Amino acid sequence: MLSNRIKAARIFGLLGLLVLVFTSQINFILAETKNDSTFGITSFSFASYLGTGFYSTSGQEVFVFQMPFKHTIKEETDQQAGWRLNLPVTLGFINFSKLDIEELPQLDDVGTITFLPGIEYRKKITSNWTLIPFADYGFARDLNNTNNVLIIGAGLKSYADFDISGAVITLGNRLLYARESDKNVEINSDYTLIETGLNLRMDHKADIFGQDIQLNLYYVNYYYPDDLVFFDRTTSPIRVGVENEVGFTFSNIPDFMFFSNLHLGFGVRIGNDLRVYRLLFSAPF
Repeated sequence: MLSNRIKAARIFGLLGLLVLVFTSQINFILAETKNDSTFGITSFSFASYLGTGFYSTSGQEVFVFQMPFKHTIKEETDQQAGWRLNLPVTLGFINFSKLDIEELPQLDDVGTITFLPGIEYRKKITSNWTLIPFADYGFARDLNNTNNVLIIGAGLKSYADFDISGAVITLGNRLLYARESDKNVEINSDYTLIETGLNLRMDHKADIFGQDIQLNLYYVNYYYPDDLVFFDRTTSPIRVGVENEVGFTFSNIPDFMFFSNLHLGFGVRIGNDLRVYRLLFSAPF
């Protein structure tokens, strides 16, 4: 019991530090943005693929928060493949600049909700290279317009680890195609992404409250072959073909609540006129 309380205290301490950094960034942004923004971050049905973060551009801002529920059906090993069930729930908070950031947002502040169950087949090709084909099928709901959207997605992920003098470099790739279907709209939206990430896990560990915490530095490139339209349901849509993200995470943190393989970190993503400030609770890619 005492051990669990100590672990929880460590996690809350690190989380509190990151929230402090994240909130200071939000304060800076909100001082420069307008207060008459509306929600329209891409097709809201794809928010589950965007990840937790504060998305901002001139006159538009929204906060996306994802709860990454998942269940390992069968753990992969060097000899046999594994299966994982993903059950992420994603909330989109509208008119974020009008919220009191000193208090937790209320359910009334939620503009969209996405539930996108998915299945992953995890196969180790070699001891340090894993391929993961996946498929998703779920729905998103616009709470303001009581509008439901069906989402179908599929793709392939690849992770390869390289040990260099004690440090570990992870090369991650993801190919994703998703489609949303709305019976109230004749033209449906597609989402195509080619993602490439590099993560450097440092060769030394920091002893924090008796836990060996590791520092990771990462870079991710997002390429949208058909361009991704952010804020497409507003008067200021933005077409993005390429985004780049840099940041850091702390790993080797004990599992907590619904977070497993927990990371805590912060990243900045830039593309065209779009700024994304990400608060990470898992690996960056």
